[in-house]
Amino acid sequence: METLTSSKIICPQCAGENEVPIDEKFTECVFCGSAIYIDKKKIVSHFVISSNFKKEEAEGNLRRWMAGNFQVKDLDKLAQISQTSFYYFPMWYFKTDKSAGETIYLQPATSTSISEIKKINIPAGNLKVFNKKDFNVNEFVNPDVLFDSAQSWLKETGVNLDSIATSNLVHIPFYQFYYNYNGKQYTSLVEASSGKVYANLWPAKSETPFRIMFGLCIVAFFLISILAFVIGSMDREFLLTVEFVKIIGYGLASVPLILIAYFIAKKV
Repeated sequence: METLTSSKIICPQCAGENEVPIDEKFTECVFCGSAIYIDKKKIVSHFVISSNFKKEEAEGNLRRWMAGNFQVKDLDKLAQISQTSFYYFPMWYFKTDKSAGETIYLQPATSTSISEIKKINIPAGNLKVFNKKDFNVNEFVNPDVLFDSAQSWLKETGVNLDSIATSNLVHIPFYQFYYNYNGKQYTSLVEASSGKVYANLWPAKSETPFRIMFGLCIVAFFLISILAFVIGSMDREFLLTVEFVKIIGYGLASVPLILIAYFIAKKV
């Protein structure tokens, strides 16, 4: 497997160097005008996603994520960021041809504790050909998952390797944040192109108060239904009385239940 390091292809007619198009199989030689067919099944191109966020902006995204509904209350205010690093993380990027149903498969090209990044979306328009002159190579993480290993992973997931149209190594910019909360350290990644936050573990809201609230609602409405049935059985207009008692009972029970739910939402 030939690896493209210069992002150039040699014209078979005039030997001129041409840029390799990102998402096309044909290109025209800029020197002699000859049409060049590019069989990308036999090459691995190296691309980079540009960073659009500064450190402060990435931290702002992280804080907004911390203030979300699934995180413990006031995490955005109480979490203490202890360390931040910026790097370009390598991903294997495979795309099947259109005849096989165009699909993109991503596989981390090095080990990571954040498995969520497999779900990252990489639009083809964001891919930029890697050029050492444009980047600080010290910020690039070297892949330790070999190309053959990545292909084996594809095969194990049921992908026909003959259907792969392009194979790329893509470096994606990330800010990695380490933060402390309640005596424990957590890690989150902010993708520096889109600003999206990725994390496997975080201080989540306790489910116990919500489960207790759910149980209280069931018990309260069940008791009201029984009470309505008992009272209604004493009246000739049975159904009308039962429904009337239910409406009154449900309305009265809803007030304290809503107040309890509001208190839980504010405190948890």
